[in-house]
Amino acid sequence: ISSIDQPFDASSFNFNKVTEKEVLCGVELSADADCVSVSMDASSSLIAVNDSPISEQHVLLLPSPKDCLNQVLTKEAIELGLSFLISVGDPDTRIVFNSLRAFASVNHLHLHAYQCSEMLPVESCRVEHIAGCCYTLSGYPVPGFVFQLDTDTQDLAQSVFTVVKLLQDRNIPQNMMITFGDPCLGGNQDNPVPVIRVMVWPVKPSDELPHTLPFRPAVCELSGNILLHDRALFDSLTEQEVEETLQLARLDDEVFQEVVWLSEGCYRTHHSVTTNVLVLSSLCQSGC
Repeated sequence: ISSIDQPFDASSFNFNKVTEKEVLCGVELSADADCVSVSMDASSSLIAVNDSPISEQHVLLLPSPKDCLNQVLTKEAIELGLSFLISVGDPDTRIVFNSLRAFASVNHLHLHAYQCSEMLPVESCRVEHIAGCCYTLSGYPVPGFVFQLDTDTQDLAQSVFTVVKLLQDRNIPQNMMITFGDPCLGGNQDNPVPVIRVMVWPVKPSDELPHTLPFRPAVCELSGNILLHDRALFDSLTEQEVEETLQLARLDDEVFQEVVWLSEGCYRTHHSVTTNVLVLSSLCQSGC
């Protein structure tokens, strides 16, 4: 695979081939995308069993699977992930996404929801502000973007998708996690009230990484949740080896900074346009 936008192939495995007993329910978004409800609509998004779970209650979120979308993240899929997490309301639940060439194994649009009882390093990592609700990770092994839910789920989804689209247009693989975490800035530092954080990591293509790695640096691993399948490796792996493996997925600094610069320009342009519209609306209400 040379592109993160590989066309959907109906002849390959896809989630329209899962059996009826593997589908737990259909779900649909509320009008403002801040919760999900059970739906019996055949065209709805689905929650399905994961046949290779990494935790209890590990399920798949399938955004409108009948549309046969490839594994390219959409604003609607981000909204589904956010709404699902808000509806569950459990700080142990994480929503994750791997793009093609970033360890996705099925080219049919899907996200994972799984549980981890430990707080992950990325959920309290320091950040630097870019613009709006967009930040970058500070002092983390793999640079990435962080977004915080302030008030509006749809606005947050659009902000996340702004960066994702920049990456997609440049054929840069990416991983995403939606989780609860510390406020990005401010708040009570001794006892912070959890907020929803969304992390997006632009990464090197997984097919260009060495084949002899102790683990795959996919989205769980990037967050600090290292998945190992060998007891001897678990007992011997050091923190330095973990960090070195994660850094192999690190996007070149020059490319990452270019994306940061482009993202900042997008957010500031959006803020300027929004402010001008508000000013114009205010003038008109005053009798223009």
